[in-house]
Amino acid sequence: MDMGADFVQTVCPGVSGGEGRVLVDGQHFNLDVFAGDPADSSEWKSKIEMADIAVLQIRFMDAISLDLIKRLCKNLPVESPMPMAVFLLRELGEVDFKMSCPSCGQKLWVRDSDEGKRGRCPNCKTAFRLPAQIHHTKAELGLSDAVSVTHIIRGDPVSCRRALSNLKVYMAGGILTMDQLVDPEILRKPTVRIEIQHETLPGVEPFSGEETK
Repeated sequence: MDMGADFVQTVCPGVSGGEGRVLVDGQHFNLDVFAGDPADSSEWKSKIEMADIAVLQIRFMDAISLDLIKRLCKNLPVESPMPMAVFLLRELGEVDFKMSCPSCGQKLWVRDSDEGKRGRCPNCKTAFRLPAQIHHTKAELGLSDAVSVTHIIRGDPVSCRRALSNLKVYMAGGILTMDQLVDPEILRKPTVRIEIQHETLPGVEPFSGEETK
């Protein structure tokens, strides 16, 4: 199921499809899902211009997903900028997120508990400090600290309704979902677990930490 429509159906029980209306903390939110690449949709621009707030719902932070997300951001109105927020989608029980190696683009799983540690890409062996997902999202998209970035759990009404409450705005919301662009050549390699360093590499500060298997 499309993850945007899934969000709507989670907070609006009994609704089918990608449109719904929900009351959260005394505020009504009109939710309308529109997905895909703006270049492939003639309705994308007109629909986004009718929204009061744009919410990017993101599942992965690898290079392919980020490319689409950045193109979506570039198509947000410039003349009349609107508030924007980000929902980071997790499955129940997930404690890590997917990103790409900043050097070679290898897809990597990074655990929340490894934030701040020095990691090493298993593919190119480049060492870098592991980010928190929220900070990584803001840095990659160039978002200011004022932009709300919140985790939600797929199918969990509590986290999804809390995310709407945290928007801190009294207006309707437009939910943008991030459909992945599938390139077989780039996606051929599986996503692998980031390696946590124990040895000291040239130019890398030593640190201690539990190794990720």
